[in-house]
Amino acid sequence: MVTIRDIAKEAGVSPSTASRALNNNPHISKDTIDEIQGIADKLGYLPDYNAKNLTTGEASAVGVVFPVGGESITGNPFFINVLSGINIELIKRGYALSVAIAKTSEELKKNVKSMIYQSKIKRFVLLYSQENDPIAQFLRDNNLRFIVIGQPIKSNDYYVDNNNVDVGVGATEALLQKPSPSNITFVHSKENWIYEQQRYQGFQKVVKEKHIKFNEVAMNADDMDSLEDKIKSQPDVDGIIATDDLNAIGYFDEFHKIFPNKKPKLMGFNNSLPSILLKSNFQTVDLFPEQMGIKSVLLLFSDTEDPDIDKKRHLLVAYKII
Repeated sequence: MVTIRDIAKEAGVSPSTASRALNNNPHISKDTIDEIQGIADKLGYLPDYNAKNLTTGEASAVGVVFPVGGESITGNPFFINVLSGINIELIKRGYALSVAIAKTSEELKKNVKSMIYQSKIKRFVLLYSQENDPIAQFLRDNNLRFIVIGQPIKSNDYYVDNNNVDVGVGATEALLQKPSPSNITFVHSKENWIYEQQRYQGFQKVVKEKHIKFNEVAMNADDMDSLEDKIKSQPDVDGIIATDDLNAIGYFDEFHKIFPNKKPKLMGFNNSLPSILLKSNFQTVDLFPEQMGIKSVLLLFSDTEDPDIDKKRHLLVAYKII
């Protein structure tokens, strides 16, 4: 079995230097880290994570917490892509991904507590940002490191996000390219998450400047009658912008049932649907969720790996209109 001493001998360094390099110690140069990790890969070195856990008191796993919700949350392609990015970076560090999913806040908090007290997980990524979130507050109270996907509630929270106000502006301006709609419906989820509110701010900025008629609608699968009434009350709508692709398609399908001959322009977010399902007048915004996952792990481990990133306390991800 290959040991750290074998790697150190091959690299011509001390075992302590080899160990620090394998753990991405910020006091070791990047060239040395790359060289020693390359030697470890060549020799087929497998770290003893159980021994590491006993030494540090921390599991080689990161807890990833979904927002409270049903299948519409966990089945959203956006979250799947974020998880992919997280996993890419965790594999490099020899860490596993542990997921917390629940239908209520109480169940979710119990799940997270189990991760902490039974599995010794001390690092978390929250796939959401929410006012008065009991999970985030519990992590703060226990001085556990966590990253939020979205805008932080507390100024000291670490976070990864797009600039969602700018995203809202860009998406609205793209929707208004000729032929320009003159009556637009903005669609958000019934939860109306912070990122949705921010995209709405960007949307409002543009339509108000251009004096374009608009209205706001919440997609609520539990109250489709109200949605139908809202659609019927807006027969002149010729543009739809929704805070994700699933809401865009869901709203359009209901709209098309009521007004089968109308073809409003559509704008969604997340670039999460196969192109074969998209309508000819549909555009979407790629928010690069895999990059969000990657950057969340870079930020999560920046306390031991990159002091410059750690000082920033946040990383932003670009967007692209497709």
